[in-house]
Amino acid sequence: MNLSRKIERPRPINEIVLERLRDDIVNGVLQLGEKISEQQLADAYEVTKAPIRAAYGRLQSEGLVEIRPQSGTYVFRPTHEALRSLCELRIALELEAARLSIQRAPLRLSQLVTENYAQMLVALSRDDSNTYHQLDTALHLIFFELADSPYLYETYRARVSSAFAALRNRFSQARPHNEFSIRQHQEIRDRVVAADLPGLQSILREHVEHTETYYEAFLATG
Repeated sequence: MNLSRKIERPRPINEIVLERLRDDIVNGVLQLGEKISEQQLADAYEVTKAPIRAAYGRLQSEGLVEIRPQSGTYVFRPTHEALRSLCELRIALELEAARLSIQRAPLRLSQLVTENYAQMLVALSRDDSNTYHQLDTALHLIFFELADSPYLYETYRARVSSAFAALRNRFSQARPHNEFSIRQHQEIRDRVVAADLPGLQSILREHVEHTETYYEAFLATG
């Protein structure tokens, strides 16, 4: 008798709603700065307001929504100061993840970054911005996945990754920007393959600082 099969348990509704609302923010279904209603979301997702309220609390901690007393809940729209702080946090976390991953898993890091970069080239050649941006997000996560530092990984996922994905999906559609981006990612790949940590950290810092300047221009016009 084979009793090895596990019983599949249904996912908690709070988890499903959280993932759906996060995706709707990241993918641009909900606009930056848009006021969002518990009742409207509950109707759209066909759930009660309780899991919506729970998702608000989690997404506020991730920086994706802002809860304003006596006003309501809004999709995040970073100010100049907030964007600068977010980029400073990303630089601090990503440079440390680069150091740990290149120290602890250099061959695997080289393999995964090289594979990801090749896929980014294909997506760019097809003018497939959505896939390109997903691969961009995934490439930077590789450093954290291989750093073997759970707190570092969770901090990046919770405070940085989704916010940057949301901004990237809105502001990084122009072909010239993506062509500049792929050149920077080529240099990131080259520094990883060469196991050149100072060079890798330098290009990662430059990449984030350029992104900050680029996104700031869009936010200033809105």
